[in-house]
Order: sequence, then structure tokens, then C-alpha cells
Amino acid sequence: MRAELLWSPRLLCERIADASRRARRLSRLRGSVASHLKAGHIESLELLELLRPIVVNTIHDIGANVGSWTLLAKAIHPFARVEAFEPLNDHAEVFERQTTKLPGIKLHRVALGSHNGEGTMNVADFSDASSLLPFAQGDGLRELRRERVTVRRLDDLVGAGKIPSPDLIKLDVQGYELEVLRGARDTLGRTRAVIAEVSLVECYRSQCLFHDVVSFMADRNFRLHALGAGTVVGAPLVQTDVLFLRS
Repeated sequence: MRAELLWSPRLLCERIADASRRARRLSRLRGSVASHLKAGHIESLELLELLRPIVVNTIHDIGANVGSWTLLAKAIHPFARVEAFEPLNDHAEVFERQTTKLPGIKLHRVALGSHNGEGTMNVADFSDASSLLPFAQGDGLRELRRERVTVRRLDDLVGAGKIPSPDLIKLDVQGYELEVLRGARDTLGRTRAVIAEVSLVECYRSQCLFHDVVSFMADRNFRLHALGAGTVVGAPLVQTDVLFLRS
């Protein structure tokens, strides 16, 4: 125990309350395919639970990383089909190992954007922060390498019948959200909900920010419905998860 907790009862109570809250959230996943996830992997838990009254047959996990969010989604919506998109080879291999025994999951090793072609992923020392955008100065990220990846428009994949239209889209693409959404205008017309990680400060050069995404979604009849449970209150915001619902 840290020494300052012994002479600060209020700080001690706050720490106990935080630990209790984390434990309660994790307990809701007990016995599910996501039971092994840590607190840092379940930021979207409450947002996914808010969608339980909606029929969610198909989910697009865009920026699937190593599969933690897909497992969380399958825990809350076990009968949904997940079409996952992850271009980085290291992440994709872990994703397939984590999900290989689960039905209704398909991984596509491509990035999504507004144009078809190729792009360069800037791979960070904290690989979850890797992006098709270059890192902003002073963001604390260090580039380890670059990896060429295939980039596709979601509208083209869905329009060609290769992938079913989603009821729910999840976006975690490190500042590239608007490019993905611009390549999915038609698909959004058949989508009921979007969960996105959005930034309020620039972590990547030329990235979109919270207000850009909210404005784009509003123009397509989506309203901001909820913020993720991890949203900071009473302090400057950097990133948060948001849930949009079709109006």
C-alpha cells in the first residue's frame, strides 16, 4: 500500500471505490468469452449493453487490433456475426489465435478508408496507437517501423456482396475516423449504431477530432447517444468512446 493512503482517508476511500467499480464491471463478463479481459479492454462495455434492445445481427469491428473488442462484443451480443478489419500482421495473427474457436467471426486483413489502394501504417512503440496518419509532435509516441497495407472502401466491399451490411459499426482507427466514414456513406444508410473512439486533442497530424465526427454523423441522421464509462469528468479530455444512434 502506498504510504500517502495511510494518512489520507479520502484518497484511500477513492481508491477502494475505484477498485470496487472495476471489479463490478468485470464481474458482468464472468463466464463469457470475454471473462479474461482486463479493465482497460472493456471501455465500450456499457455502450454495448445499451444496444441490447436493438437487434444486432452483424457487427463491423474496424481497427480490430488483437481481438479484445470483438470478444467483448460477442460477450454482450453472442449471436451477432462479426466482420473484423485489421491490417497489421502482428495484430491479425494474435486476433486469429484469440478467436479461432468462436463461430461467426471473420477477419479481413485490410485497412478501411475513403479510397481503394495502399497505405503506410506508422507502427508505434505502443502498437495500439499505430495509425495511417503520422504522429503529431509532442504526442509521446515513437515510430518503430512502417508497414504497407491494403486500403479498401467499406462501401465497395459491402456493395460487391463480399461482406454483409452492419447493424453496428465500431471504429478505433487512431484519428482516421472520417476517412473510414467517407468510404462508408452508403453503408451508414443501413447501419443502426456506431461506437467510435474519438480524440479531442491532436495526436496525429491532420487527424479529425470529436466535433468533426459529431458533425459528419449528424449530417447523416445519427445523434450522439452516450459517452463511454471511462470518460474523464472535471479534467481535460484527450480521447473517449462515444455511441451514435440513428435518429
